[in-house]
Amino acid sequence: MPELNQLYQLVTIADAGTISKAAEWIHISQPALTRSIQKLESEWEVALFNRKKNKVVLNKTGELAVQYARRILNDVENMTKVIQAYEKSLRTISIGSCAPGPTFRLYPLLAERFPGMTISSEMRESDVLLPELEKNTYQIIITEYPVEAPDILCRKFCTEDLFLTVPPAHPLANKSDGIFLEDLAGETMLLYHEIGVWQNLTKTKMSQTNFILQDQDDAFHALMQVSALPAFVSNLTLEHTKRPQNRLVIPVLDPEAHITFYCSVHKSNKSFLPE
Repeated sequence: MPELNQLYQLVTIADAGTISKAAEWIHISQPALTRSIQKLESEWEVALFNRKKNKVVLNKTGELAVQYARRILNDVENMTKVIQAYEKSLRTISIGSCAPGPTFRLYPLLAERFPGMTISSEMRESDVLLPELEKNTYQIIITEYPVEAPDILCRKFCTEDLFLTVPPAHPLANKSDGIFLEDLAGETMLLYHEIGVWQNLTKTKMSQTNFILQDQDDAFHALMQVSALPAFVSNLTLEHTKRPQNRLVIPVLDPEAHITFYCSVHKSNKSFLPE
């Protein structure tokens, strides 16, 4: 029975082109690598290489062996990932979300219902969330549309409403009843960089607005407190952080400024689905 390291060595020789270069790549001596491959040939009772003076080349049997070795190594790698993900899922609730806001509401709900579990989240594009849910990378996903798939349960979770926040002395402060995104053309605004699906809004509806991007959530909120620049908040971020001091919060009236989010889980994780 071949060992995995022998299969890895065989594939490395095929990729490197020579045994000497393969030995360099995997940091062993050339004689040691040669002996390992010779042992493999002996166990299989086949020749994997055509050996010529100063040159060793894979023969047809060796090429077939490399194909199977790659497949086996890939299967082992995938098996390792699946097993690690499963082990993690037993003690961790992993959330994949297309936007940050819904996780602010979901976190405390899960923490209350599953006090012994670790909760983690990351933001991904919506089109990759379902495949990752099916692979158990995530136990819960949040998308901006309902998910329909076999063995998947989906439920409407929350709606995020966008607001503009400005100091009372700002020229836009007189639009306290509501503002349209087109009213922000030519303005310079603070914008948190990691906003997920909301990024589409800034590209499609706000091409004439200038943004100063902030990568850190704490830095963004601190700068918003001392700056006169407009910035966005939402009903969900206001639940998560303190309402900005000395600033007005103005509703954004565009239909696109209101997104309904959906939570989806595999049927085996039905208990994680929020009520």
